[in-house]
Amino acid sequence: MNPIKAIYVDWHLPRKNSGILMPSKRSWEICMLIRSVYFSRKYNNLSPVLYCDPETYSYYESIGLLKHFDEVKPILPTSTIFDASIFWAAGKFYAILDCDSPFILIDLDAEIRFKIDYGDCDVYCTHLERVVDTDLKFYPKVEYLDAKNYIGNNFNIEWGSSSCNTCLLAFRDLDFAREYANSAIKFMECLDEIDPSFSKVSYIVLIEQRFLYELCRARGKKIGVLISGNYVPTNYALGLPAFENSNLSEVAGRGFFHVWGFKNDIKKSKEKEDEFFESLSSSVADLKETIIESVSMNYKL
Repeated sequence: MNPIKAIYVDWHLPRKNSGILMPSKRSWEICMLIRSVYFSRKYNNLSPVLYCDPETYSYYESIGLLKHFDEVKPILPTSTIFDASIFWAAGKFYAILDCDSPFILIDLDAEIRFKIDYGDCDVYCTHLERVVDTDLKFYPKVEYLDAKNYIGNNFNIEWGSSSCNTCLLAFRDLDFAREYANSAIKFMECLDEIDPSFSKVSYIVLIEQRFLYELCRARGKKIGVLISGNYVPTNYALGLPAFENSNLSEVAGRGFFHVWGFKNDIKKSKEKEDEFFESLSSSVADLKETIIESVSMNYKL
């Protein structure tokens, strides 16, 4: 039996559309990617596959990152009908459409250092998120973003109060995975107006995360999660815990790590960024040499 694929997606077009002409990575980002791929092999016997665009392929080749993957597919589009800087995670949809065997999508800044237990679910994701009526940044009312009700009209969806976080994402049924990806792309291509009153993040989480939950519910698909409870994005603004009724501490203690929540702190402080990189690069002896090699090549660029 062939190993399940660990799918990593690195798509430069969203950054290019935002004015960053050439692919680039910070030292900690290189380190996290190498760690994530290494742990995917070690603990879950996954076969790492990179989906990227031709420019990203050349960049990875120039800093010695391609060798960490069993397969590299530089097939992501270099142009799109929709604004890729708004739907920056859409590269995942193209990767899903290309996959013809079982896979789990893993974000570039996430790692898991224990055996994943998928259970008997149809769709497996990181955790659920709670949609709050007063949330105008992450999950505003759908009619604000999808003014023509494209999703409701085409998929018979009744919007509830939950969403799937897709830092990790796996499907039992590949046909359902393709239905999800195809539907998401069609929505992005048919959306002819972006309301600048709302943040860019609200558009991508609508179709990547909230739509996934509702499509599962409409199709009778059972959702499994790595982390129990609900994540509430807006709780940060109120100074309240982001997770409700969750086993987050237990899962983190076992060996799950996602940098997303720390990115703003890292960006604000060079000292914190350097400390973070040092802790990442020095904590796994088997990886230190190859991390330093790629970081050095990146620095020379």
